Amino acid sequence: MLTLWYKPSQTLQGLITSGGGQTTAVVVAGLFGMVQALPSFSAGGGLIPLFGGLFTGVLVLYLFGWLLRNFGRWFGSEAALADVRMSFGWGLLPWTVSFGFLFFFLASVGGDARQTFPLFFIVLVYGFVVLLLSLSASLGISFIKTFLCFVLTFLVTVFPLTLIAQLFFGLSPTITP
Repeated sequence: MLTLWYKPSQTLQGLITSGGGQTTAVVVAGLFGMVQALPSFSAGGGLIPLFGGLFTGVLVLYLFGWLLRNFGRWFGSEAALADVRMSFGWGLLPWTVSFGFLFFFLASVGGDARQTFPLFFIVLVYGFVVLLLSLSASLGISFIKTFLCFVLTFLVTVFPLTLIAQLFFGLSPTITP
């Protein structure tokens, strides 16, 4: 697990050949969703944001994994769905740990989040590179093709889900004069 931080491609390739890591990927995705819900939880939202984050993290893992595998075929990938899901979940581990530590650090010192922007940006880029290298290992395509596949999957997922959220929950952008 430690080698994921400095050798993500080799680590994921080893997990793919051994056939393990599926359960850990689901746990990491759930924890990633919970870390994203921590600000709502700390603002007094109760446990509902945490459970919502857990559910959303696992849902995104399965939806994104499926879409990444399907769009990966456009770029020449022959990856199995379970391998793509597993590499996507493991690829979220650096973001989960880093953002969790960053949140708890800011909560403990009462600092302003704007002061940690350089660190946040470095963690964001590092986590994204690890995620892309992990996905590249499972999809079996180049880093650039993996990036394009990820962007395509993100665009196809985010815009329709935003529209659905607006339709069902009445979320609409407000324009103030």
